[in-house]
Amino acid sequence: MRGRAVEIPKAIFKIIPKEKQEKLPSDENTPEKRADKLWSFFGKGENERVAEGEFIKGVMDNDDALRLIQCEPAK
Repeated sequence: MRGRAVEIPKAIFKIIPKEKQEKLPSDENTPEKRADKLWSFFGKGENERVAEGEFIKGVMDNDDALRLIQCEPAK
């Protein structure tokens, strides 16, 4: 479910220094925005589910999705 997808970005934001958070693109500067963007890569509705294996494969096969669950902002 899309609501659970925000858990990873929330955890990531806890370790991103505030000064780096301020430099993030406007569509990625909150955990919720990152979760929305990440969820869009899977083409699922808000109440649909992504299986764990599907999620792992999806982020490993897509550099943009993988970047959204990492601490370092795009350069």
